[in-house]
Amino acid sequence: MPIQTATAQRSFETPELDRAIAAAEADAIVVWRDDRLPFAAVPGRIAQLDDRGARDRLYGSYLEAIEALSPLYEERLAHWTSGNDVIDAVASGGIDPREFAVDLERLVIHSETPYYAALRRYLAVIDIEQGDATVADVWHIARGARWSHWFGEREVRRAANATGRTPVEAGELDGWLAAEAMLSGDAVGPDAMLDAAVNAAYATLAGSPEWLADELGVAGGEVSTLADFAAFVRLWRLRRDIGQLQVELRLFGGATEPAIARAYSAGIMSHITGVAVAEQTYLSGIHAPFASVSDVRVALLAADLVDTLEQRHGSAWWRVPASAETLQAFGAASSIDDALAQLGYDALDWRPVLRQIRARLIGEMSGYGGPNITTRAGTRKV
Repeated sequence: MPIQTATAQRSFETPELDRAIAAAEADAIVVWRDDRLPFAAVPGRIAQLDDRGARDRLYGSYLEAIEALSPLYEERLAHWTSGNDVIDAVASGGIDPREFAVDLERLVIHSETPYYAALRRYLAVIDIEQGDATVADVWHIARGARWSHWFGEREVRRAANATGRTPVEAGELDGWLAAEAMLSGDAVGPDAMLDAAVNAAYATLAGSPEWLADELGVAGGEVSTLADFAAFVRLWRLRRDIGQLQVELRLFGGATEPAIARAYSAGIMSHITGVAVAEQTYLSGIHAPFASVSDVRVALLAADLVDTLEQRHGSAWWRVPASAETLQAFGAASSIDDALAQLGYDALDWRPVLRQIRARLIGEMSGYGGPNITTRAGTRKV
């Protein structure tokens, strides 16, 4: 279901600028030691670096490249905001970003304690204290290198085939991230939200204890820790995307002056993810106004779909032939509301995604999350 009307979509189209930005990003090179890294490959290389100082230095070089590209990003922003009110134009397509952000407030609040508890645990593994980390450190954590020995390409393809999916090429990704990409399948267009939700539902199997143990063959002692890791990454991405929505509400609500927009972006993203996010990135992740709405809706739709699949067909639903009928009916629905109705929902529900995440976080399952820490919400057990 499109977020925007055709008129709104046309008003936001910037084909010449999009081509110019794509060309500039393709030509951009970040020099790192003896390597000349393509701009798009830099976050992946940062994630591979075990040394924190090296991560920080390469991240700094990456930010310099983003800064050099910023005039193009700012020109595109000026085009988007030169006509009608962006937020109203998007809302006219059926989804009001302001109302959606309000609906997500409880998800943000209820996910805060488990998120910060897990973040603190994973930062401690790489000897970083909470409050002293950057997004580059989370990129490193999210790579999941600790479990890479379980994710050989042949093993992952076999395990993906067991779900009925045809594994796709994972590109430069490796390990756990490659498995997630293979399960997800080919990317779909921005209007194919139901197809994207099906892809995202399959991608969650990379954190399913049953799939990890029974299809991939992960040893019993490591299944729970790997599922915990995948749940943390899933929650980080969700909070990041919600933060991006909040940034866009500020940006398209009038805070377009660069200094103000940068400050809002860095503050909001750093606060919601718990790690420092540089102000230079305030426009680099916005490819279309409120694409963040689609990202969050896909994540919630996928969780609602998985919730129904597990209720109807069990936690190993991909093995049950009848699950294919559920998936097919969902994907063929005439609208998102129709798809939700087939799942038994009268509206998009954020509770399943949080329930699925909390069920796999070790601290949540055991009731123990480590020592007390002090946060903006006060002292609490994490």
